[in-house]
Amino acid sequence: MKHFYRTLLIFVLAGCFGTARAEWVEIERFEDGMRVYVDAATARREGDLGEVRHLVNWGEPQEEPGQAAYRSTIVQTRYDCLGKGEKYLSSVSYAEPMGKGIKVAADGREVEGWYSISAGSMEEKLWEIACQGGSVGQR
Repeated sequence: MKHFYRTLLIFVLAGCFGTARAEWVEIERFEDGMRVYVDAATARREGDLGEVRHLVNWGEPQEEPGQAAYRSTIVQTRYDCLGKGEKYLSSVSYAEPMGKGIKVAADGREVEGWYSISAGSMEEKLWEIACQGGSVGQR
């Protein structure tokens, strides 16, 4: 019986202190069913650069030659807070929505250049969150 309670305690503690789950907040919804979420807790700013992780829930399964279809992609992006630019860092695509299911593909090839961010775009929302250190919905 003592072993049972010890095992139960281990499972309870693992649930409390295990891997933190992302808290996805929807920031954009497109007509084709695609939705974009941000995990503001991952927003970091160091000097003039910010980073944040976002999730894309695709409206339709995405299919690429040689791999299984995927329904969601989690992307890590770096932002130039002064120059209002963005740079892709990495992504992981999953078979199910909201970053669930099996990992279908991963890309860790950081792009070399910066892309400009357009006013009023989804990218501008992500830039604001990354450069403000995680504030969602504030300007």
